[in-house]
Amino acid sequence: MEEKKGVSRRAFLGASVASGAAVTAAGALGAAAPARAAGADRIAFVTANLVAQVTDWRFELAQWGEQHKKTVAATDEAAWRAVCAEIASHGFKAVEVWEAHAAPEVMDKKRCAAWKAALDDNGLQAIGYGGAFGRKTVDICLALGIPQINGGMGDLTPDLATALCKETGVRFNLENHPQKTAKELLDLIGGGNEWLGVCADTGWFGTQGVSGPDIIRELGPLVRHTHLKDVKAAGAHRTCLLGEGAARVEECMAALKGAGYSGWYSWEDEPEDRNPFESAARNRQWIAARLK
Repeated sequence: MEEKKGVSRRAFLGASVASGAAVTAAGALGAAAPARAAGADRIAFVTANLVAQVTDWRFELAQWGEQHKKTVAATDEAAWRAVCAEIASHGFKAVEVWEAHAAPEVMDKKRCAAWKAALDDNGLQAIGYGGAFGRKTVDICLALGIPQINGGMGDLTPDLATALCKETGVRFNLENHPQKTAKELLDLIGGGNEWLGVCADTGWFGTQGVSGPDIIRELGPLVRHTHLKDVKAAGAHRTCLLGEGAARVEECMAALKGAGYSGWYSWEDEPEDRNPFESAARNRQWIAARLK
């Protein structure tokens, strides 16, 4: 797919499901097993944190589609192995794979095997796929053993999305970006069900100036995944260290606990002006301290 400059992350995410070539014979691998862990082990690194890596750690959020395209082109097996090794070196044992790092337009059976080997060799479990939900991305999840996609639903209706989930065993969680209420999210997934849930992105709640903790409590058990991110202030999406911004991340975590949440906590920080690895260990430890 040829993305245009100036395409935002949400617009790109909604469109990208239509592009690329499917992984051959991936369906024969069977449904991905649920990803489970306990306590402080439930922390994952979102590889979309590295969106600015291809441009020397500088980019603008409005250029997300262009960064995606450049990352797809730059990510060969050696680059993917380097990413996995760096993540593991900062103490992470799980990752959420950004679509640009395992894009349907370039992934095939051979590449999937190499990507899975790189994860295994670095002791990393792939617990989610951050991107558009559709047949082609589901096939990649099956090949990599990923149980859920967290992102946008593209042109699929809730009924069609549920049918694809049931067929493959891969679940889908809608990630909030522009939505400001629980109702907006629920409407998009037809009220939710055992296959369709919500990925609560704390940073985007902060950007929209709404109460993340209240929305999480209202959604309750339909929150099946979370991206823990902090932003400096409402009205923009400038990220910062967890606990130092306006997203009320600690309160969101308390709301998740109160709702009986037992899923993974994916640390997400897609900075436009710095290398996220510089704060990776600090943020992992910050989350772990609050899961004790």
